[in-house]
Amino acid sequence: MRSLIWMRLAAGASLAAGVLAAADVHKPKAPHPAIGDPEAIEAGRQLFTSGCAGCHGLTGEGGRGPKLRDSGMWHSLDDEALFKIIKFGIPNTEMPGSHQPDEKVWQTTAFVKALGSPAIEAPPPGDIRHGEEIFWGKGGCGGCHGLRGKGGKAGPDLANVGGMRSAGVIRESIVDPDADATEAWRKVSLTLHDGSVREGLLRNRNNFSVQIQDAKGEIHLALASQIKSITLAKSSPMPGDYGKRLTRKELDDLVAFLSRQSVRPAESVLASAGR
Repeated sequence: MRSLIWMRLAAGASLAAGVLAAADVHKPKAPHPAIGDPEAIEAGRQLFTSGCAGCHGLTGEGGRGPKLRDSGMWHSLDDEALFKIIKFGIPNTEMPGSHQPDEKVWQTTAFVKALGSPAIEAPPPGDIRHGEEIFWGKGGCGGCHGLRGKGGKAGPDLANVGGMRSAGVIRESIVDPDADATEAWRKVSLTLHDGSVREGLLRNRNNFSVQIQDAKGEIHLALASQIKSITLAKSSPMPGDYGKRLTRKELDDLVAFLSRQSVRPAESVLASAGR
């Protein structure tokens, strides 16, 4: 039954997207002021929580309705097309229309758009300067993560995290490091045929070799023919208690700071988008 619902949702969404795209193909429009505006996104988050989260999840992770958090069809639609889907719903599916005034529908649209957009394009509200203090101080993030030539090498460099990940994904990676199930940056122990053991962070693995990074940041290569056994940690080496260690405001400010970390300045990104 659920698969049938999903198929109908996908078909209805595709039809709606096609009709709306065809109608607007010759009418390029500047982004609506709500898109990318932190206050509008926060207002949209509250509206989404009360009206949409029951099907799509609190952070767009999906459930009865499709997943909205990652980039995909929903985020390839132009702003007005997404607005119309939220306002009028999708015919012959369980996606209803909204009875909210247009201003609030635009706020919800801004939030949904932000779910899959790089954080630098839809930065969340927060005290950026305080977030930077948390990063280098109480949060201890700089001990493992590099940023603009400073910090550690035991974790990924975060100089472009805001240009690559949405604010929601950044927040999730802080409070639940194991949500990302990829092997990269997991601790690994290699036992070689000569009896020696090498430990570090897994950086690359294929049929021919394994690359690990030691505590100094140096990369070591072991050929598959040299390896007797591999033990890969089941969880991320990043502590998973930030949700308890930091207050809600501290976490918000840290996410706000990281969301502004991009190889392209925020002013350049927003200007190119016509905002």
